[in-house]
Amino acid sequence: MTTLKAFTRTLLLSASLLVGGLGATATQAATPAPVTYGGSTWFSSFPVWVGIDKGIFKKNGLDVKWQLFGTSSSRMSAMVSGNLDFAASSAIPALSLMAAGSKSFEVVSEPDSFVTVQGVFTNGEIKDIASLKGKKIGVTYASSGHILILDLLKQAQMDPNKDVMLLNIPTQEMPAALKTGQIDAAVAWSPTFNILQQQGSTLLADDTQFSLYKQFKIGTGPDILIASRAYTKEHPKEAQAFVDSYMEAIAFIKANPEEAAKSITELTKLPVEEQLKTINAIEWHDLADQKKTLIETQSFQHGLNQLAAFMVENKQLSKVPAVDDWFNTSFVSHAEIRP
Repeated sequence: MTTLKAFTRTLLLSASLLVGGLGATATQAATPAPVTYGGSTWFSSFPVWVGIDKGIFKKNGLDVKWQLFGTSSSRMSAMVSGNLDFAASSAIPALSLMAAGSKSFEVVSEPDSFVTVQGVFTNGEIKDIASLKGKKIGVTYASSGHILILDLLKQAQMDPNKDVMLLNIPTQEMPAALKTGQIDAAVAWSPTFNILQQQGSTLLADDTQFSLYKQFKIGTGPDILIASRAYTKEHPKEAQAFVDSYMEAIAFIKANPEEAAKSITELTKLPVEEQLKTINAIEWHDLADQKKTLIETQSFQHGLNQLAAFMVENKQLSKVPAVDDWFNTSFVSHAEIRP
């Protein structure tokens, strides 16, 4: 089975090929200052999408250039190579790069918690995880879904290398693969999660069944906002403005979910009603929440250490990195909602 160790090698190799003469410029950036953001259709990118749409970043002097990436590997490669200033990511590939010693990025925010919008689906004939023995399971390798299925199989006392066949499939291809019988089960997250529900697939388990969630309320792949270390060092004022805007956008989503859903459907292509359900299913972490989890209690950092240890135990990570070395909480500490 492909592991995150191999995934990390691929990321670092891709990054080395992408680097090409990027460096600090001596000229002062014009106002509004350009910022390059690596986004996706996942929740952690919703605040940036809404912030652009509602003019929050522009109000704070930033011109955010949105770049959509279909996979975590391509997004993280772009960040490592210096082609992005900010990006949203699952903690899974970030932990892999931390373990490999990559110091090109830092974690600046943890925007949400999700446990009910990622899970394992079947066509209805399979009624529980134990019944997956001998079946073909579609999962995107090196993802939070990968961690979830490995854990669920372990809980059911099954060997992922012997008792099932794990197939590396992009999540957007899973509805068709499950419907046509190419796979017997699919591990997917929103918006594919919602599409599978709409087509009548059966949900066997979600992230609430993850062993670390049961013990510590830690999800399979906590969402993070990462920044280029070079960018935050060279442009601290703009970086602070970005985090301020990100926090304001989270507050907007929490206060105006219906309006936010109408904006986000342009990104996800979900019906507004489905998008609203998804937004309301997420626990959004506003500025007060993040000051508590990242600074006061540092419970988020502790959670990532627990997740890294779990990944090492399941041979998905070579070692537990010194997670704290990749956190820069100064932007959250100084963040404010600007008038």
